[in-house]
Amino acid sequence: MKKSISALAVSICLSLSAFSQEIEISGLLIDSETNNPVEFANMGVVNKNKGTVSNLDGKFKIKFPKAFASDSLTISHVNYQTVRIPIKTSKNLMIQLQPNENKLSEVIVTNRKKKNKKIGVKSYNPLLWMSTISTEMDVIESAKQIKIPNNKTVRVKDVNFYMRRGFEADSAYIRINFYENLDDRPGDRIIFENIIQRKLIEQGWVNIDLTKYSVYLEEDFFVGVEIIPDAKKPRKVFMGAILTKGNAYMRASSLGKWEEVEGAQSINVEVEY
Repeated sequence: MKKSISALAVSICLSLSAFSQEIEISGLLIDSETNNPVEFANMGVVNKNKGTVSNLDGKFKIKFPKAFASDSLTISHVNYQTVRIPIKTSKNLMIQLQPNENKLSEVIVTNRKKKNKKIGVKSYNPLLWMSTISTEMDVIESAKQIKIPNNKTVRVKDVNFYMRRGFEADSAYIRINFYENLDDRPGDRIIFENIIQRKLIEQGWVNIDLTKYSVYLEEDFFVGVEIIPDAKKPRKVFMGAILTKGNAYMRASSLGKWEEVEGAQSINVEVEY
């Protein structure tokens, strides 16, 4: 009996020791001008695959290993200035985000008859898919390189991607991001509009209509399909894919490191030029 009690005491001590090795940060993100909560802000340690997103109420909670104590938590949202705070144990923080100045794309007016073209992966291999899982209330993002016609300025009208399987929940928030083409890898964000829609997610092509946005691009770019996590449980994503046509990337963490994938996800854009 004494041995059992001693073993239990050691187990409790070890558990407490492991718990003490974590740093927890939690709080609320608000707009500095309106005091409204800021939803779906990406938060993490850049390129270290540890992050989360704020929920519909602007609230967040994230835990870091002690090894991250010298790092900074970066808070990023397309509509707000980026904020960086030292990682330390803090709870019930209220962080004000400063809105960005409006950055409007140049609107091009012409009488010339316009062409429409789909660029990217327009098919899928029935035997292939790319899967990953969202954990700790964090995002899953897939990015595909898009090469536009030479010397053309294009307007992106639609983004399409193929899901091999739906979610247990019947819908999800999808955010579309655009990144510069930096040596055939995703670079900095280049379109400063918060393009987010709630979509029914089931097997088949998912269409994101961008006609109400002014997305004009004149150089090759990466389009990112960001799937916002379910607040209650991890979310699995199974996206269609093909073996050819590379320069495709994925990440399963806000502000995490992009990982190149073999083949390419079934992602394409429809452009007008």
